[in-house]
Amino acid sequence: MKKTILFFAVFALIYGGSFSQEATKMRPTDRFVIGVFTDIWSNLPADMETNTINRGISIDYIQEFPISTSNFSVAAGLGFASHNLYSDNRYLRVGNNHNFVPISDAIDYNNNKLSLNYLNVPVEFRYRTRNTSRTFRIHAGIKGGLLVNAHTKYVGEDAPNGRDTKIKEGKLDNIETFLLGFHGRIGYGRVNLNTFISLTDIFSDNNAGNAEFMSLGLTFILF
Repeated sequence: MKKTILFFAVFALIYGGSFSQEATKMRPTDRFVIGVFTDIWSNLPADMETNTINRGISIDYIQEFPISTSNFSVAAGLGFASHNLYSDNRYLRVGNNHNFVPISDAIDYNNNKLSLNYLNVPVEFRYRTRNTSRTFRIHAGIKGGLLVNAHTKYVGEDAPNGRDTKIKEGKLDNIETFLLGFHGRIGYGRVNLNTFISLTDIFSDNNAGNAEFMSLGLTFILF
């Protein structure tokens, strides 16, 4: 009888310990995330050709809040993203507005880009498994951005004199201050696929008023 009682007592301790362990909240993770991606632009002026790869980078610090003892959580944070458009059109002031102006075929150039840099606030709904070393995860949410810098960079021939030049211009007009979009992340381990789809206009009152972009790339979860 004593052996039977002892057996059930030990079983209860082991089973109860494992149950309480399973029922605990997940440890917050996936806080510091670096992304590299290409921006795929659409609805640009008809005479514009863009590079196949429009490379960009993002850095986010995100705080996760587990939902009870489930595998789900919500998260929010602060980040920075640089989106770029490499094309054969320069973004120049024409009259009172900035517009895209085609570069003549007679002009040789090495680099021509428009760079848009945002301070972001990501908000995510997350699912992940509990194996922290090889976690499978799906993250989806929205990201709001505040434009903190916009500039162009041109490296090539200067049309009036034919000399090679490097021109960087800031204080650009006709670019929306706020950006809102959907973003998602899916993967296994610390390297994941990610996407961002802009939902609001990028430009205003110029020949690219309906332009939008989708970012596709990889994220690296440091911790």
